[in-house]
Amino acid sequence: MEERIIDDEYGRGVRLKKTKDGYVDVTDELAENTDTEEGEEITFEFPTFGDVEGMEEDDEDLVDLSPEEAERVRKEKAEAAARRHAEYERVCAEGAELLASGSYHAAELKYEKALNLDEVATDASVGYWRAKTADFSEPDVLMSEYVDAGIESLEYDLGYEATDIIKRDYREVFERRLKELTEEEEPLIKEIEEKQDRRREVLVARRWHRGIAFIIAAVPVIALLIATLVIGLKNFSTPDDRFITPTIVLACVSFVAFMAMIIVANRFINACRMCRLNETMSATEEGRRLLEIRDYKDLYEAMLVTPEEYEEAEETEEDTE
Repeated sequence: MEERIIDDEYGRGVRLKKTKDGYVDVTDELAENTDTEEGEEITFEFPTFGDVEGMEEDDEDLVDLSPEEAERVRKEKAEAAARRHAEYERVCAEGAELLASGSYHAAELKYEKALNLDEVATDASVGYWRAKTADFSEPDVLMSEYVDAGIESLEYDLGYEATDIIKRDYREVFERRLKELTEEEEPLIKEIEEKQDRRREVLVARRWHRGIAFIIAAVPVIALLIATLVIGLKNFSTPDDRFITPTIVLACVSFVAFMAMIIVANRFINACRMCRLNETMSATEEGRRLLEIRDYKDLYEAMLVTPEEYEEAEETEEDTE
C-alpha cells in the first residue's frame, strides 16, 4: 500500500493513502464519497502553528514593528516577567516565614500580594488559606466561603493544583471536622424529629377543627346566595315590588355571612400553612442549623476525595452511561 504526505496551501501536512481509484485528497469534500479498499483507512495530521517554520504566536504589541524593535519588545517582556516571578518568589518566602512564626494576619497580607504577581500562584493560594485559617486550625473559614457555591467554585478559585495540595496536606483536619459535624448532626436530627412530632399532633388537630368550621361557615353562605338569587329573579316576573325588600335583606345577610366565612377560611389557611412549615427544616432555628451542617459535610466530603478517586468515579460514570 502506497502512502504520501503533502503540504497544502495552508501549510497543513496531509497524509494520503492510495485506493482503487487513486490517491484520495481528504481535503476535498468529494473524497468522502470515495470507496476505499477493505482494511485501508485515510489518516491525516495537522501540525500546530508553532510547528510550522516561520510562524509565531500573534502579539498585538509587535504589530507594525521592525524585526529589531520586535526583538527589543520581546526582551523587555521577558525581563519584566522574570522580575515579576522573582518578586513573587520573594513575597511567598516572606509569607512562609511569617506563617512559621504564627503571624497569620501578616502572612495573609503577604500572600494576598503574591496572588496578584502570578497567574497560577499555587504556592500563594495555599499559603493564603493557610494564613487565613490559622494553618487550618479553623477550616470552616475556608468552607464558609464556598458552602453555597460548592466544590467546583472552590477548585476554580484556588486552582486545581492548590486544592489538591490542601486536600493532601490537611486530610486529617477535614476528616476530624467531618466527624465533629456528624456527631453534632445525629442528636440534632433526633431533637428536630421529636419536636416535629409534638407540633404535628397539635397542628393537624387544629387544621381539622378549622376545616370543619370553614365548611360550617360556607354552607349558610351558599344557601343565602342561592336564596338571594331566587328571590331577586322574582322581581322581574311580578308586576309589584313586594320582593325588593326581601332581596335587599337577604343580600345584606349574605354579605355578613360571607365576611364571616372569609375570617374562618383565613384561619383554616393559616392552620394548613403551619402544618406545612412544620415539615420544612428551614422553618426553625434547629432545622436551619441541620441544613447548614449537611452543606458543610458535603463540602468536607468533597475535600476528602483524591484526584485518583475522582478519576475512578468519572470512569465508572462513563462506563455506566
